[in-house]
Amino acid sequence: MSRLFPKPKPAYEAEYTVHCNTNNLKYVTYFSMLSVLVFGFHLIHHFRLGIGAISAEMMPYTLLYSFAIIYPLFNILFLHKLKDIPALTPVARFIETLFPFFMGSIAVILSALSSLYGLGVTPFAIIMMVICFTLQGQFILLSSVVGLGFWVLSIVLLMYTEPNIYSPLIAISFTTTLACIIIANVTEHMRIRQFEVLTELNANNRQLRLLSQQDHLTQLLNRRAVDQALERELARSERFNHQLSLLIIDVDDFKYLNDAFGHVFGDRILVDIAECIKLHVRDVDYVGRIGGDEFIVILVETNQENAIQIADRMRGEVLQLQQKHQNSKISISIGHASSDGESHIALIEKADKALYLAKNAGKNKVRSIYRHFDTPNDAS
Repeated sequence: MSRLFPKPKPAYEAEYTVHCNTNNLKYVTYFSMLSVLVFGFHLIHHFRLGIGAISAEMMPYTLLYSFAIIYPLFNILFLHKLKDIPALTPVARFIETLFPFFMGSIAVILSALSSLYGLGVTPFAIIMMVICFTLQGQFILLSSVVGLGFWVLSIVLLMYTEPNIYSPLIAISFTTTLACIIIANVTEHMRIRQFEVLTELNANNRQLRLLSQQDHLTQLLNRRAVDQALERELARSERFNHQLSLLIIDVDDFKYLNDAFGHVFGDRILVDIAECIKLHVRDVDYVGRIGGDEFIVILVETNQENAIQIADRMRGEVLQLQQKHQNSKISISIGHASSDGESHIALIEKADKALYLAKNAGKNKVRSIYRHFDTPNDAS
């Protein structure tokens, strides 16, 4: 059934609908430009008749060419603007959907007029071909328009032309209709397949990008991602004159924990500490693991006083892990530094020096590189 009525896989249907709504504006605009160009030349050629262009005999052509320019010109000038206004988006979609019906009507009327003057139904074949590509995700609608156009044209030919004229013209129209429906079907299958392949490719690329920036154990940012984020945020803080704080966190006596309880236990401790740290940061902040037992936190738009308070809450949160992991003493030391126009490497070095101060003060401490700043915690 999917061969007859092309549809994307169920997992892609909602996303494909959004994709179609975006693309159809482009398709309708392109074919509107084509319509204005083609029928514009026809109208210019038509007016070479002079006053005869508005005679009773030629007036249907004059009106037809004019309408075939006015509606597409409206699409080119205003349709994208309507889509940008949420309240008028349904109106814009209705106009998009109406466009193949409009083109089908032009094809039928122009072909009927041409047939009456012995010129055949060539416009029907050409315009039906265009209709096949007009909208994405609307195979049934486009097939209905093409089929409806064939039946209306056939009825008109039967009513106003002789059997020796309408028989071959109806045969040509039927063949054209069948060919156009097949083309529309193949085109939609190709569009769906291309969409699915690109969607899967984009999803894989996003996953690879995520994996390239993620620490495999803690799911935090890795060193490369942290460096990129820190460079970006330092540039932003300098540009907008916003404060930025950096925390370097080290697990106290982690080698002893690994040796005493095993590497599996050590890994579990690192994961738990990562969760403790994340509890005290915002979505705009960054948390990463930059070494075996070393973490880093970028606090965006945060002054040193608030950063020290946040760090101390992290330190206290990690102490609670001792209740979860009995018989093990788990704590962290934290060094803080605020940006002052230096490079990201220099800022990390400042925070590292503060971490050294915390370690020398007996561990399980928070210290800042700024000696004059009195850290709030001296707990052991």
